[in-house]
Amino acid sequence: MKTTTLKILEEISKFIDEIIEPITYSGLRQRCRFYYTESDLRRYPGWYHSNLESMERRKYIKINRKNDSVVLTNKGKIKLLENSDENTTDGKWRMLSWDIPEDYKVKRQLLCRSIKRIGYKKVQKSLWACPFAKADQVNLIIEELKLQKYIAYLRVDRTDIEKHLYRLFEKELKR
Repeated sequence: MKTTTLKILEEISKFIDEIIEPITYSGLRQRCRFYYTESDLRRYPGWYHSNLESMERRKYIKINRKNDSVVLTNKGKIKLLENSDENTTDGKWRMLSWDIPEDYKVKRQLLCRSIKRIGYKKVQKSLWACPFAKADQVNLIIEELKLQKYIAYLRVDRTDIEKHLYRLFEKELKR
């Protein structure tokens, strides 16, 4: 079910990125049928439809049934980003540093979990780094959690801890 959700989110994202045509709710329902096997559809008629409703409940997509439109939300974009296996590098380091008050401990934990999923690694207590270009989209996570005023985002060409960073990302950068 998880991979089906990701495939559907990717489908919506593709429409948005390529601006092929406006994505409609009815059109998406039809396209989603292709992600299920025939036996799934026989056993669970309408499963694809309930999956779309589930994605709407989880706030990955926003469905406007009156306009027959579907919009990929920030949370949906974050889900795609976290599950992306694109690890292209451009020679720059993305760094996050923060001082998040204890009142926002839960949000800080959510932030750590999300940035780990997109490839960031802990350098120091509240300094995290990532060499992958997709990490530039970390602002989606920061905005979703409403932590902008507590976080500094840096993209740097060189740093005095570069050797340490290369050792930290040794496995990922060899691929």
